[in-house]
Formats: sequence, structure tokens, C-alpha cells
Amino acid sequence: MKRKSIQCFFLMLMLVPVTLLKAQSAVLATGANATGSNGSVSYSVGQAAYLSKGGNREVSEGVQHAYEIITLATDETSQVTEEGIVLYPNPFKDYLYLDFTTNSFKGSSYQLFDAQGKLIKTDKIDQSKSEFNFSDLPSAMYIIRINQEGKNIKTFKIIKK
Repeated sequence: MKRKSIQCFFLMLMLVPVTLLKAQSAVLATGANATGSNGSVSYSVGQAAYLSKGGNREVSEGVQHAYEIITLATDETSQVTEEGIVLYPNPFKDYLYLDFTTNSFKGSSYQLFDAQGKLIKTDKIDQSKSEFNFSDLPSAMYIIRINQEGKNIKTFKIIKK
């Protein structure tokens, strides 16, 4: 009797972890077997389905990616600022215009960043009314920082259509 209870105990120990496993299955779109003179292969085309997600045991088909939100902190300003810098239109299609209405533009430059903060473009500002051709950029949200003598004077969030 003692031996049977020990065997039953070990059998239960082996079965419990199997029920707790969270395995994957596949949602197949197609598949086949291919045979040739050198051998054979079996293949399937599809994606993994995670059968156990969360407490309510829902099925989520497809490739699961982590969702990450990145925030880039800037001092977003309105179109006309207290420093007398006008940036328009926003959103823009290909060309963006910058006007120094009251300030001097001498020693000014701009830096263009993508939404993740990667520097895309930088250039000097040669006129008080400047036109920037950004037609080569894809449609997205960008950050443009106006610098004067190496110091940041204004930062704008701009959207390219």
C-alpha cells in the first residue's frame, strides 16, 4: 500500500506541471510535403498563436510584438513665439518656412530630429525669411530646433503630410 501511494504521488507530481505549461500552437495558412531524389521535407506557412494570455485565456493570433511608447520631451511652442520666430505651415507637405520677425538671424542654424530623437538634418540659416525643402523626408512627426550661436532658442514639433 505504501509503495502504491508513493507511485501515485510521483505520478501526480509529473502530471501537474504538464497542465501548467503554456504552449504555443500554429495558425497555418498553408503547408505541404515535398519529396525529391535527395530526400523529403515537410513545411508549413503560418504564425504562432499564443493560447494562454492573461487570466481570461484568450487566443491571440499572429506574431506578438512588444508595444513600446517613447516620449521625446520638448518645449513645444505655438506658431508665433515671444522671440518673434514664425514657423509655417504646420502640417506641411514639402516646404517649411521660417521667419525671424523681430530677432536677428545672424549665427542661426537648425537641427531636424525624427520622433525618436535621431538627428536627421542640420544646416545654417542664411536669411531672415528661409525656405526649407523637406520633400525627401517621409510623412511623419519631426522636431526642429532653432539654435543661435550654439544656444537653443526655440523648439517646434512639426508634421509632414
